Amino acid sequence: MSQDLSKPRTAIAVRQTWIDQARWCAIVLVVIGHAVGLLRSTSDLAVVVSNFVYMFHIPVLVLLAGWGARRTKADGTTLAKIFWQLLLPFVVFQLIAFLFNFLFEDDSPSWSFTSQTFGLWFLVALAAWRLLAPWFRGLKFAIPITILLALLAGLSPDIGGYLSLSRILVFLPIFLAGPWVIDKISMWRHDLRYKLVGAVVLLAGGVVTLLTRRDFWRTPFLGNAGYEALDVDPVEGMMWRLLVLTIGTAMAAAFMLVLPGKPGAPSPIGGWVAKAGRKTMYPYLLHLPILTLVGATAVSETFAPSFQTALFVIAAFVFCTVTVAKSITKLAAPLIEPRRALVRW
Repeated sequence: MSQDLSKPRTAIAVRQTWIDQARWCAIVLVVIGHAVGLLRSTSDLAVVVSNFVYMFHIPVLVLLAGWGARRTKADGTTLAKIFWQLLLPFVVFQLIAFLFNFLFEDDSPSWSFTSQTFGLWFLVALAAWRLLAPWFRGLKFAIPITILLALLAGLSPDIGGYLSLSRILVFLPIFLAGPWVIDKISMWRHDLRYKLVGAVVLLAGGVVTLLTRRDFWRTPFLGNAGYEALDVDPVEGMMWRLLVLTIGTAMAAAFMLVLPGKPGAPSPIGGWVAKAGRKTMYPYLLHLPILTLVGATAVSETFAPSFQTALFVIAAFVFCTVTVAKSITKLAAPLIEPRRALVRW
């Protein structure tokens, strides 16, 4: 059936288009941040780029994930989706990480699935957020309660990578705020004043990372350590955590405000980016073993540090473009979308 172009697009359809575009741009940020992280010891430019990206790339992903899970219910259907979409790919890529670490880093597998290898924590955290969100939505002061939980989580000296518990609690308020924040950004994106404010916020973050360079304290933005591990007292730790949540959310919103694109993605580039945004699990998961391979070789020592950093940024962009291509997604589908692959077979 042909589409009736005389009918206006609904607000939800337009909003979903830019959100898909934002998802792909967010994954590009993730891959860039992880890629240049390999060069932090040799390149000041890599340090600046990495610090800037880490200020807000996790909140961007969490806000978008929260919006995507706004209608999630505590039922069997949700549990089935969590298993197929998140937990099973986590197990598969945890096994792949064990193999790559053994082959290229001579690291004997721990065979532990309670502590995630590099980059896989987000799948476990996302599964937990989807389970928790329906219960917290029924509370009157859900956001303040989860902020309090995020602050209290840092008091535990043992909290960390175990089941991503630290990050689950730290970023839970942002996940719950996702539907509200994304809907606001959907309206603000059409107002030049808000776009200018977003540009100023991002510029301010960039200036801070440029001026501080290696003195920039990146660790609190990761959300994976308690106050004792950060070597701060509880009061100072809570102040840092509030500051990190505020800065991260503000810069994430600013990033989505300044992204180019018109409603409905009428241009070929806009349409491609929106389509790529529906396949972000592919560049996200596939880049993890690739970075292990790159880190174990002398590729990162081939050129001058600054030039190498620029090459890694370009390579990350190209990688995120290639891995959403139909040929790649078809090959990798059994690993990343096992349910869809089984249905196809």
